[in-house]
Amino acid sequence: MNQRYLDDLKEKIYQTIAKSFVLEHEVAGIKTGSVRVPGVVKNIRDPEIVDDELTVLQFLSTSNQPLLTLMDFPCHPEVLWEGNPHITSDYPATLRCIVEAETGAPCIFFSGALGGMMTPDVEDHSFEEAEEMGQKLAKAGLSVLQDPEIIDPTIRFKHHKFSTKLQNPLFKIAIRRGLLPEPRDRRGRLTTEANLIQIGNCWFVTVPGELLPKLGLVIKDKLRAAGAQVPGIIGLANDELGYILPKEDFRYPLNPLNPKDHYEETMSISKAIGPKLMEAVDVLLMSNRYHIDGNE
Repeated sequence: MNQRYLDDLKEKIYQTIAKSFVLEHEVAGIKTGSVRVPGVVKNIRDPEIVDDELTVLQFLSTSNQPLLTLMDFPCHPEVLWEGNPHITSDYPATLRCIVEAETGAPCIFFSGALGGMMTPDVEDHSFEEAEEMGQKLAKAGLSVLQDPEIIDPTIRFKHHKFSTKLQNPLFKIAIRRGLLPEPRDRRGRLTTEANLIQIGNCWFVTVPGELLPKLGLVIKDKLRAAGAQVPGIIGLANDELGYILPKEDFRYPLNPLNPKDHYEETMSISKAIGPKLMEAVDVLLMSNRYHIDGNE
């Protein structure tokens, strides 16, 4: 690891957060919505399970001018494949540029339940295909914001900590050899968290890794049942604990260096992380308290 680079990155993140507290405009309302965008994403592990829903949220000023647009989509930014030597944000780059040009406000992109593997449905893995995918998603997202009702921007936040054992043998080897930092406590357990962010009628669950869409769709159904009109999932949040699979689909391969159809299991901390996360989501949705701190 390059400590100088990490220190510089942390300082830039800190400065960005500090500047965000100095608001030039008061947020007076939000627009929210979602739309399916077929034909841009596929699941190469379980082709029959695909989530192609784009979740959109836009903050508005007192004069109903866009202040910021958030777009959330469950697909790896990997149109550009292993032969690409450039540093690029892939299809979200085009998406953001188009949305910012149309709205005159910043656009931020989040990845949803992209595990398993939710990957762009392209053939050549070219820059042209990355731009085309970004354009299609941007157009769909902007269409959602044309005529929706402006609603109250009240924000509520809950978090729930939970713990589980790290059982992945490859991760344990990497920790022993100093390739990964030691994340476990004295009992050998790893503590992480899930969050529930409610912004008006748009509710997001944040998950600490790459959630498979099978579980992502279940979480969205839980959010709708709890009262969300526009549900979303923010993946790779707070922690990156690898893939988060349904327990019934978890099959650790005999040879993790040649996993075949079970690569995701070799990059997951354990079979238990999926059920633990789903329990945490249920706790978040059932509790009336905010800022929950409860280890399991």
